[in-house]
Amino acid sequence: MTWLRELVRRARARVAPFLADALALIRPAGRRAPEIVVVVGVVVSVLLALVLVGAARNDASIDAARGAAVAEVLEGGSRPHVYVRFTTVEGAVLTPEKGVFYPRGLEPGQLVEVEYDRTDPELVRVAGRTWTEGLVPVLLGLVVLWAVVGPSAWALARARRRRREAALAAARWRQSVGAGSADPADPAGAVASDTSDDEREDGEPEMAGAGKR
Repeated sequence: MTWLRELVRRARARVAPFLADALALIRPAGRRAPEIVVVVGVVVSVLLALVLVGAARNDASIDAARGAAVAEVLEGGSRPHVYVRFTTVEGAVLTPEKGVFYPRGLEPGQLVEVEYDRTDPELVRVAGRTWTEGLVPVLLGLVVLWAVVGPSAWALARARRRRREAALAAARWRQSVGAGSADPADPAGAVASDTSDDEREDGEPEMAGAGKR
């Protein structure tokens, strides 16, 4: 058992500097935890919005040079990548690598009408569907996201404020204790007290003598 304890002690001694460095790096971030949580929420929100923007741009490209065809849904795909095979107006048989846009409800072997960009047949969507198909999922995602981010940021900010208030109260308490403990040992105060006592004792006979006169 002695050798095991020694091994653990040596391991701790080796790991301790790395842990200290890691804590030194993490500690400043921990002080900004509420802001970091909010920034993460904003970044994710922007990414979700960009998904809709990208889908709208693809729809615009398809609408600008629209071609129509009947496609077969292939096996091996899964959302969001459901693959289809169709024949273009020019007679080319294509299987877009990006899959078909808005594949909700599609099953392998199913035949479905699709629309594609004749200048870029890799852009293909299920006929009659547009970027608004993703509007509800994105909005729900944003609601869930901020339902988590908002309370988390508020709780972290509140905890940080409490820590600051506790640290300030502790500093004030230490200051008051230090000031109180210094008073009894204050030599200037002691001298002043002795001097006032001596003056009072010296002054009392004079006042008595004055009364006699």
